[in-house]
Formats: sequence, structure tokens, C-alpha cells
Amino acid sequence: MEYSRIYSIHDQAITFEFADEISEVVNIHVIDLKHYIDANPFKGLIECVPAYSSLTVYFNTDINKNEVIELVSNYNLKLTSQTSIQNSNIITIPVCYEMGEDIESVASRLNIKKEEVIQLHTANIYRVYMIGFTPGFPYMGTLPKALTLPRKDTPLLNVPAGSVAIAGNQTGIYPFNTPGGWHIIGRTPIKMFEQKNTPCSFLKPGESVQFQPISIEAFNQYK
Repeated sequence: MEYSRIYSIHDQAITFEFADEISEVVNIHVIDLKHYIDANPFKGLIECVPAYSSLTVYFNTDINKNEVIELVSNYNLKLTSQTSIQNSNIITIPVCYEMGEDIESVASRLNIKKEEVIQLHTANIYRVYMIGFTPGFPYMGTLPKALTLPRKDTPLLNVPAGSVAIAGNQTGIYPFNTPGGWHIIGRTPIKMFEQKNTPCSFLKPGESVQFQPISIEAFNQYK
């Protein structure tokens, strides 16, 4: 797969962009390239961070920008000739939709019942495209068209940790109490980020997720 552009974000980080849209095919290639580089690290490599359609490579002073571009370009050519192997496991995440403070307003704006919001959200299998915004926050897609809503006009100053939310054609989970502008339709008892764990993030780019509704009682008893 060819780059659409290559650019530096600072002296020791280069972004390799493959498209300017959300595409599962492109994201698969981005994550495959990350795994390929991780498995074949070069001198000076610090880490690779995937996004929807780009990969940012961080490096130290043991290597220069032009060498990184040449190495990654060679890796990309080798990878393009190989067959991608994707993880077929689906991670189930429990969600208490009774704790979704915006679910009633979401249903009203979409002109459907609250139960339909839950049914639509749980029937889908989502791809984790990237982790960002705050450590452990998974950007997942793609939402059914019937659940598509723009972000809130006025973000909340404090979204509770574990809040499951939607915006645009994406769904995500807030790992910490933080400001946020997505519509909160539920909450999960699973911690999305634990610094003591390896890896720290509960979800990783490229994984598949399906949500499962649970009661408040089950939420409170979850360990």
C-alpha cells in the first residue's frame, strides 16, 4: 500500500499516512506495519503509534530522518507482498445502559426507542481503530447508521470513568474521569487503563469488540 504523504511532527517522529479517511482496509495495513516494525526493530527505534490511517514512528539520535524513511519504506514494500493475518477473537465488554445519562436524549434525537439504541449498539461488532485522546481510550467503529449523531455542542466537564459513548460513526469508552463531548449511553465496570498492567491499555488497535448489556446489580457486583 502506498503512502499518501510522509511528514515530520518533530525532529524525532515521522508520520506515514496512507489515506485521509476511516477505512478498515487501511487500518489493517497500518497495524500490520506496526507489528512488522516491532518484530524487526531497527537501531534507534523508540515506538510505533498507529492511528486510523497513519503510523507515527518515534526514534532517537542513533538514526536520522532519511534513514527512518528508507527503512520504513522498505518494510512497507515487504509487508505489501504478504498476506495479513487478523485476530478473529471478539472481546465482550459488559455495559450497563441504565447508567447512560444521555441514552434517553439520544433515542429522542434519533426518533427511536431506548431499547432500540441498546439493541443496535450491542448487535454490532466493532474494530478498535486506535487508542488516543487520553491513555486507554479506544476509538471503535463503525456504528450503525441509525445511531449516527454529531458530537455534543457543549462538552461535559467531567465524564465518569467507564462511560460508553457515541459520536459520529464511532463508539468509545472513557478510561478516566475527564471532559468529553460524546453522547454517554452506558457504563462498563471494566477498567480501560491500568498502569500496573502490561500492556496498560485493556484494548489494542486491531482487536474486535462486542458490547453486552448488564443490569445495575451486575455492574455493582462486577470484579
